[in-house]
Amino acid sequence: MNQVKNSNKLKIYPIFLPNLGCKTRCVYCNQSIMTGENVPKFHVLEQLLKDKNDIDEIAFYGGTFTGLPKDVMKRLLSIRPDIPKRISTRPDSIDEEIVQILKSFNVKTVELGVESLDDEVLNHSKRNYTKKDVLNSLRLVREYFEVVAHLMVGLPYDTREKDLYTVKGLLEENVKFFRIHPTIVFKETELEKLYKNGEYEPLSLEDAVTIISEMTMMIESFGGTVTRLGYHVPDSQKHYIIAGPYHSSFGDLIRSYIIKLLVKKYNIHQVQYNKRYSSWIFAHGNSEMKVERKEIEVDDILLDGVSYKVLMQKFVNDFLLPNVL
Repeated sequence: MNQVKNSNKLKIYPIFLPNLGCKTRCVYCNQSIMTGENVPKFHVLEQLLKDKNDIDEIAFYGGTFTGLPKDVMKRLLSIRPDIPKRISTRPDSIDEEIVQILKSFNVKTVELGVESLDDEVLNHSKRNYTKKDVLNSLRLVREYFEVVAHLMVGLPYDTREKDLYTVKGLLEENVKFFRIHPTIVFKETELEKLYKNGEYEPLSLEDAVTIISEMTMMIESFGGTVTRLGYHVPDSQKHYIIAGPYHSSFGDLIRSYIIKLLVKKYNIHQVQYNKRYSSWIFAHGNSEMKVERKEIEVDDILLDGVSYKVLMQKFVNDFLLPNVL
């Protein structure tokens, strides 16, 4: 069921609680179908984790953890109290009492399902909270926990400008870590009905890559980190995808696109790269770029001798920030 995974150099043991604690059902969501997971039993979890000594964190994903009854929440957090916990929740399920509980049970990271800071998008996605609620929740948790903001693009009534505005707003709130994925239409969701009735049109893969690449550049230009790009769908669940910009290597698509964009915008002639970035330089059509390529020992990508991170920041200042000021 659950296996140790290496994420951001941490060995994280993920426990999925599909839709548990959720007050409402968002238009795009059916966690059981999306993850292929069932609700685990307490005694099974306790037994599985009893002798696990090779993990850094236990993570609770898939539902609204702080929306669970408090006794259930505390019991889950009490499993292996020596191992730090990571929880996933919603902005409208955080208050001062919840913060105190999380602090007392060794929670280190709160992954917050923000999705957007645009009230129209949040309303039509049936998130049932507002930008104000998001900002209030951030101010409650960021003092005590590492905060990871989940964002989605291509939700109903969403636009590129709204996505960039959301990133800018969260950076201004000192959010440093982000997970971003495009909206996918799954079976047995309200979004499937909207799509089939012609009331919702998902982003194309090309548009999703463009928008999320711009969001990523903005985040990383201002000292933030994107910890995950794209949505992982297990092979067993892929037949439930109805429409939308799903790609199994979405993160590589983003990274390759950023390099290609910078090469084109700044008329780059030479690309120097550490071999660990080879896929960014050669994959997804980048082998066709008319540039000189040279492998280097330095852990970087240099575009005509300039670090790609420096050029990213220039691109953000030249082309993106004017759209969100």
